[in-house]
Amino acid sequence: MSQPAIRLLFVSDTPEVASAADPALAAAADIVVVGYLPASEDVVRVALGYQPDVVVMDYDMPGLDAAEIARALLHEDATVQVIMLSLVGNVEDIRHAMRAGARDYLIKPLQEGELVETVRWLIAERREYARMQAFVRQMRRAYDALFTDDKPVPPTVVAFLEQQAAKNPEDRLAQETLAVAYARNRDWKKLAPLAVELARASLG
Repeated sequence: MSQPAIRLLFVSDTPEVASAADPALAAAADIVVVGYLPASEDVVRVALGYQPDVVVMDYDMPGLDAAEIARALLHEDATVQVIMLSLVGNVEDIRHAMRAGARDYLIKPLQEGELVETVRWLIAERREYARMQAFVRQMRRAYDALFTDDKPVPPTVVAFLEQQAAKNPEDRLAQETLAVAYARNRDWKKLAPLAVELARASLG
């Protein structure tokens, strides 16, 4: 299943910031630049209207604290990934930006493709985190179904537990949880060989 294009927004007083930052951006089919915003007092409100996945911001904008803009953006939408651009690699500036929530701080001039790869990496990481959160929620539902009542475990939950046990044959918790599901459903045919394997594992 193809992923939606990454929505990229620039906040900068330099109109040609995109091409200047990374010429490879124009050829990146998976990234769409949704807008360019100059520094202004209402930049956070306007920026969020674009629903960006990534905001690339010049750190050295006159009259505004880019780190505080990043902090305000993330307060409103914690999923936004903020990348700072700067001509100066000042350690205190970098710390200030990262403490405000910036995910990266790139020093201009960038290598060709550097911004594109940074954007892709951040979004891949965000998507993986979302996938893991979904997995944890599904596992929690599975455990709730096992331990909070005495009803049979739904087939969809059993199938999920079987899938996890097959992926992680050395994970004793996954195997034991599946065994509990089989026992709750009185599926002795499936429980018996699993119980044997668990017993062998416990004996070392």
